[in-house]
Amino acid sequence: MNALSISLVIVSAMFAILFMAIRVWKGGLLAVMVKTLASLAFVSTGIIGIAVSDLTNKVPLALIAIGLLCGMVGDILLDLKVVYDNDKIYLNFGMLSFGLGHLAYFSAFTSLALTQISSVLVPVLVAVGAGIVLTVGTVVGGMKMMKLDFGKFLWQTVAYSFILTFMMTYTLVLAIMGGGMWLTFVGLLLFFLSDVVLSTQYFGGQLSNKLFIVINHTLYYAAQIVLATVVFLV
Repeated sequence: MNALSISLVIVSAMFAILFMAIRVWKGGLLAVMVKTLASLAFVSTGIIGIAVSDLTNKVPLALIAIGLLCGMVGDILLDLKVVYDNDKIYLNFGMLSFGLGHLAYFSAFTSLALTQISSVLVPVLVAVGAGIVLTVGTVVGGMKMMKLDFGKFLWQTVAYSFILTFMMTYTLVLAIMGGGMWLTFVGLLLFFLSDVVLSTQYFGGQLSNKLFIVINHTLYYAAQIVLATVVFLV
């Protein structure tokens, strides 16, 4: 990483810390506005990375930026759900936006992997199997051991959990096979851990738990910042 990317990571981290402080201290629309700035920081990191990249084919990098943007939109929608207490609209569209972001990441990482390996068939098949097992384990485990009540969001949760666990496993297998960077797996792992905490908040009655708020957002912003720095390293 060069000085520019390091500076952008530091700025993104500072905005994330500022947001978390305001979210815990005051909340409300002010927190949503600061969250928007924090999200714009990691999106801007990705966009600047594209601008300075020497790659001839910048489509995969643009797809990463789209993934970051979808994450920003999804996260803002989830916070609007907290502000206006309208779980049906904001939670559904928040999950949808994050899901679309992961699809953009899939396209980007697949394109980059195919410059190093001949096929992604094995990673896809392994990820599908692992995604099914991990989704069932996560959802059932959450309902049984963590007493989570997904209610009317059960199927949306299952679908999103599969996309997320698929991507986490997919990037891991790509990294092992030499077709992807370990940093992509680290980013998706942090994303997964963030959403485990988020599920406890939304479906376990811990939405106002300040410790969970800090842990969730620390993991989430770390994930997005890590994924944004990938643009500088390919």
